[in-house]
Amino acid sequence: MSFDPSELELVRSSLRHTIDSSEPAVVLASLIAEGWNELVETDPAAAVTALCEQAGAARSAAPALDLAMLWGAGICADSETAVIVDGLATASAEQANRFVCISEDGVSTVDGAAVELQPAGGLDPALQMKEATISDPNPSIIGDAGGAARAIAAGRRGLASQLVGASEQMLDDTLAYVSERHQYGRAIGSFQTVKHRLADVKVAITAARAGTRTSWEHADTPDGEILAMAAKCLAGRAQELASVHCFQVHGGIAFTAEHGFQNWVRRGFLLDLLLGGHEALAREIGQRIIQQRSLPRAPQLY
Repeated sequence: MSFDPSELELVRSSLRHTIDSSEPAVVLASLIAEGWNELVETDPAAAVTALCEQAGAARSAAPALDLAMLWGAGICADSETAVIVDGLATASAEQANRFVCISEDGVSTVDGAAVELQPAGGLDPALQMKEATISDPNPSIIGDAGGAARAIAAGRRGLASQLVGASEQMLDDTLAYVSERHQYGRAIGSFQTVKHRLADVKVAITAARAGTRTSWEHADTPDGEILAMAAKCLAGRAQELASVHCFQVHGGIAFTAEHGFQNWVRRGFLLDLLLGGHEALAREIGQRIIQQRSLPRAPQLY
């Protein structure tokens, strides 16, 4: 079953309301209480995409990645479970009594008492990522490498949607700015160079959204894993273009801490690095194409 357009718009607005009205650490519990598991069971592609795009557009630390990866691993989400991947956990880790650990080898669980959390800090402390140290030498194995691959692919599709949401919000904010800012008696948005830069960003966002949609449509095929990588590559590229071009047309004001544009750049670059940056993934895709001597499906633009 899939949502019709009016239902999907209602889902988006409801998810955005929950994200905006709850602290990041308790967003997971709020979503579970409001029926997240039923929503993602009805239409996983629409639910995960909508949640992650809204989290990206809000520049929220809400644990959308946890929910995407739990669904990918076939685990029913609850308010006391968080995800650890690559030694990192999201804001929901603060409320967790159980952790699902995902690596290339498989999926396991550990008790919350066996996990030590420290703020990751770094490029974007506002994302509230945690460094997780696990002291349990015998975690409970609940999934094999195949399950882990599906969870990582779902996480990459979710991150792609977060990057799309963030990039689109950067573009929208920039369009508003160039419409209001005047030079030589004209809105700077009317200058050809500005139009070209922002058009490039729009094209990149459209391609990234198409790539994400295509990766969901073929998630259960042999191309599913590589299409998820490709979706994240396209979204990372869109974020990079948005950061460069939107920053450029803002001019000097974007360099000031007071303006806040830097926060979008920080968030975008960090989201891109999670589960593989777009440049690293592009190299891996290229190596796989050479080894397998076949091309994955191209994104469908419609």
